[in-house]
Amino acid sequence: MKSSSSLTRGLAPLFGLVIFIALWQVASGFYNHVILPSPSEVARSVASLTIDGRLWEHARQSIIRGLTGFGLAVAAGVPLGLLIGVSPLLSNIFRPLVVTLQVVPLISWLLLAMIWLGFSQVPAFVVFVTTLPLITINTVQGVKNIDLQLMQMSVVFRISRPRVFREIYLPQVLPYLLAGVSTALGTTWKAVAMAEFLSVSQGIGARMALARINLETADLFAWTFILIGLGLITDRLLTYLVDKRLRHWM
Repeated sequence: MKSSSSLTRGLAPLFGLVIFIALWQVASGFYNHVILPSPSEVARSVASLTIDGRLWEHARQSIIRGLTGFGLAVAAGVPLGLLIGVSPLLSNIFRPLVVTLQVVPLISWLLLAMIWLGFSQVPAFVVFVTTLPLITINTVQGVKNIDLQLMQMSVVFRISRPRVFREIYLPQVLPYLLAGVSTALGTTWKAVAMAEFLSVSQGIGARMALARINLETADLFAWTFILIGLGLITDRLLTYLVDKRLRHWM
């Protein structure tokens, strides 16, 4: 009974995908391929991009830019979130700045980065400024929700600071941090594609721009699905990391 239930859960997403592709195939029959290419046309486009090497060439650029901006956001956002969470003074100083980063429109950062940094650095910068608030704010929330009784007990029993961090802070902050990291990873691929679309000639977003200009809608769909694939892969990798390496801290 249990194996049957697991099989059903495993087949449900596949069944949903089959229905989606079938509906897409039917709908594509009513429109010109420039408006809505069929699944087979998009599959041929993905195969062509893979065979001639364009997929890896441009995906590699997007991956490097996206992970560079994301990595910098994690490196800056986690300590900043911890400091804001534990210090009311630093919270008053930095929290308004973090919120400001969060509400500034993406297009504003794009245009400013083009002026400040030049076109090649725009994607990584845009990823950094759009993901930094997500990681920082989630880290702050984790610190704010630490059990105060445990902190008081650590003072009473004179537990060392490294042990307090390892056994009190880390287990209670980590779930909030990982939620922020997961959201930031999803935002990373959207932000890098948008930045590349407007600023550079290499990368997934840049190829989307070229496909739009040339009315190559099948290629546009193909690059979109490749970007979705990157998001799914990084999400799975994060889940694996949590299950295999970080679960004992939570």
